[in-house]
This record gives sequence, structure tokens and C-alpha cells, in this order.
Amino acid sequence: MAKRVLLLLLVCLMALPLLVACNNTAGTESVASQATSESGTTSEDVSEDTNVYPDIIDLNDREINILQWGWGVGSSSIYGFTGEIVYSEESDPNYSRVDVAKKEVIDYIESNYNCTIGGWRYNESDFVGVVQQMVTSGTYDYDIVFSSENNALKMLSNNLLTDLKTVPTLHFENSWWDQNSVEDLSINGRLFAVCGDINTYDNLGTWCILFNKKLKTDLGINDDFYQKATDGEWTMDYFMEICRGVTQEYDGKDGINEFDLWAVGTETFNIYAHMVGGGMRIAEKDPATDIPYLTVSKDTERTYNALQKILDFYNSDDVMVANGGKYNQYSNPWESTIINAFKEGRELFYVCGLISIAGFRNMEDPFGILPMPKLFAEQDRYYHTVSPDNCSFMVIPYGIPGIEELGVVIEAIAMKSQEIVTPEFYEVQLKGRDARDNESEAMLDIIYASRCFDLGVCYNWGGIAYKYYEMSATNIASRFDSVIDAAEQALQDTLDDLEDYEPVLN
Repeated sequence: MAKRVLLLLLVCLMALPLLVACNNTAGTESVASQATSESGTTSEDVSEDTNVYPDIIDLNDREINILQWGWGVGSSSIYGFTGEIVYSEESDPNYSRVDVAKKEVIDYIESNYNCTIGGWRYNESDFVGVVQQMVTSGTYDYDIVFSSENNALKMLSNNLLTDLKTVPTLHFENSWWDQNSVEDLSINGRLFAVCGDINTYDNLGTWCILFNKKLKTDLGINDDFYQKATDGEWTMDYFMEICRGVTQEYDGKDGINEFDLWAVGTETFNIYAHMVGGGMRIAEKDPATDIPYLTVSKDTERTYNALQKILDFYNSDDVMVANGGKYNQYSNPWESTIINAFKEGRELFYVCGLISIAGFRNMEDPFGILPMPKLFAEQDRYYHTVSPDNCSFMVIPYGIPGIEELGVVIEAIAMKSQEIVTPEFYEVQLKGRDARDNESEAMLDIIYASRCFDLGVCYNWGGIAYKYYEMSATNIASRFDSVIDAAEQALQDTLDDLEDYEPVLN
């Protein structure tokens, strides 16, 4: 027995340095390895398994139908959306392993919950009208809706949506919900839209910067952009310095035009995207009350200075702005200018949503993916916006019958999607198919870890969001002076409406 005890002590002493070494490495992970999953929760959080798992219940052959906006329909440069939850058939040109994964989820839900799941991509302009007709008539053809922020705003304004926090069977602390969206999109304690593992197009609507690797080499730029981003040194000042002098004659005609070589291709929305890159949203919230306020009202000088910095750059010779006013002769100035330039190897950087990557799969030159640069060098992290148009959020129409059991099924779909769909979408499709190198994969981790959602662009009180998209670099204060009173009143009206909101459960 004494020998056995001695042997056990020796084993423990030999293992101790290994245990200490393992513990000491815990704080040395890279920025990318700290990235959140698609749900916005770190892998460490998921491993703690604090999830509230949905019960398996009998829905007695209930039909659950899904209505969703048809993003990218008719566009030759933005495509690839095949639906949320529902899957495409093999005959669809965009059919992929993600569709196989979605089918597996639906088969599981239908089999275990005794229900059927169907869906419809709706491409007409009266998308909001469909939801309004359901709510006002009480004839609910669709149970779950996936909407853009802009469509959600219209539905919110007409009291057409359910406060998701009033549904007792929805548990938004679960890891399959994007915790950033849960926190950022709540307003005065209410939550009307959310995203997570249950949908994928929210990821594609996330903003980034692409760069042409061959052109970078041809221009003699030797800096490692990936390392800059990993080290936290991918800043707006550095970005602007790299761009300086890149734009040059290319087509042999006098004067710089859309057919020449450009440092940056972008659009006016990206003025706002760069503001968010500095952690400056249109609306911030009081953390104690969850009540939003307009950033420009409380952080005026910093807002003006940040906008001035971006606008001076966007009005320089380094930047081609598709919809900035110079290319109005084109019916689609994006595809005719900045997209073509990047495809043809005449553009070093292209600022866009991740959905755009699918349009460059056949591009001859290799390209990489980078985060949006930090607007301020002192920032401790990156920030990434999502598009108010090309990004999906889950909403539930107001007054849906049997909403508690619907909540159970939604939780189950989200849970199984985290297990089955997310790995296929994130690791295989987005990283494996669309990203062209391992470094870009690490950049995607950084990008998704730093997404944020802005109530100001979602509600667009008094049209204030549009003031962030304007190209003029002069008299910035006046643009806000013209709308600030209306924006403040619209914000207050929203808060007043929320006070009167009455949840409906049946």
C-alpha cells in the first residue's frame, strides 16, 4: 500500500508542471481565437452549458410557415440567399451543403414535434403589407417572419410585431441567440427583432473590407494587413495612408474616371459603417434603463470630428463612391463602377457586406478579407455594423395563435441549427468556399466577434440616419441641426408607444 501511495504522489508531482503550463496559456490566445460563435457567445460560454433546452411537445400536425424577404433577387453581384430555416432543392443553382443541413434540422423538428414547416421568399414591395393584413384580419398565414431592419421598422411603427421577451418559452440567454443582438436591439426592456443560429443572412449582411492581393503586390505594398488587424493596428489613419497615391490613370484617357485604377471602391452608406467602426452608433443606450439617446446630442464634438475625418477621405482622389453623384448615368452605379473595378483588378480595397463575396468567386485575382479599420487608434476593439437592408432578423407577427408552443419550436430550430447548420455555413461555406486563405478565416472570426447593432439606424428617428450618409464635407453641424428636433421627438414618440404596448398570449 505504501508503494502505491508513493507512486500516486510521484505521478501527481510529474503532472503538476503540465497543469500549470496549461493554466498559464489561458490568457495568451489570439484575437481570432477569442471570437464569438455565430450566436455571439464564446466557445467557453457554450461549454459551460447553461442553455435552457426546449421540451419536446406534440403540435398535433400544426403547420408552421415562414415568410422572408427575397434578398438579392435580380442582382448579378449579390446572390446566394436561399432562405432562412427552409432549404433549397438540388435544382437550385445556389444549392449547397448548408441546404442539406437545413433539411436535417427540419426533418428532426417535424419528426419530434409532429408538425410541418414550410416557407416562402417574398419579393414584392408590399412585404410589410402581407404582415399587416395578417395581423389586422387575424388570419395568420405565417408564424415566423425574417425581415430586414427597414421592413422591421415599418412593422414596428404599425404595431405589427410581438415583443419577443413576453413569450415565456423563448430563452434569449441561450447560446444559439446572438447575444449582441439581444442586448443591442432591446429598447426600454422590449425586444422585437433578433438573430442567431436560426438564420444565416445576418452573417452575410455584416460589413468588411476586401483587398486585391495581386494589386497590393504590384503596387509594392509589403505590409502584412492580416498581421496589422491581428495586432489591433488596422486603423483608419493607417488605411488612409496606404490608399494615398494609389489611384492613377489606367484606361489611357485623360482624367480619372470609373475605368481607371482606384485605391478604394465604396458607397455612401459606408460613411456610417466607418463611424460604427469607431464604436460610434447613431443611438446609444443608458445601460441602467435600456433607453436610447441620440449620440450626436450627447457626444457632439466627437461625432462631428469623426464624420469630418471620414468625409475628407471620401471626397479625396483616393476613393470612388458609387452613388456619390458622379455616376448617375448608370442605372446601377454600384455594379457599373466599384464592383466592376474590383472584379477587373483595378481596385485595391472594396468596402462591402460579406454577401458580396459570392459575386467574386470567379474573380481571377486572389483577394483577402479584412475587418473595418478602427476609426480611433486608442480603441480597444473593432466594431462591425450590419446592413439595414441586406441583413435578416427574426420577428413574430403580433397576436399569433399558440405562441407559447411556437416559442418552443423556435428554440428547438435554433438549437439544432447551432448544432448542424452553423458549422456547415460558417466553417465550410463561408470559410472554406468564400474565404481564399487561412488568414481571411481568422479575420472572419474577428469580424463576427465584434458585430454591433444600432437602434438609430433601425428606427431612423426623424430621418437622422440619412444624415450619416451625406457626402458633403462642409458645415457638418447644419445637417444635424435640420433634423435633430424631429429626431428627438420621434424617439420620444417611440418610447411613449412602448409604454402602451400590450402583449398578447394565447
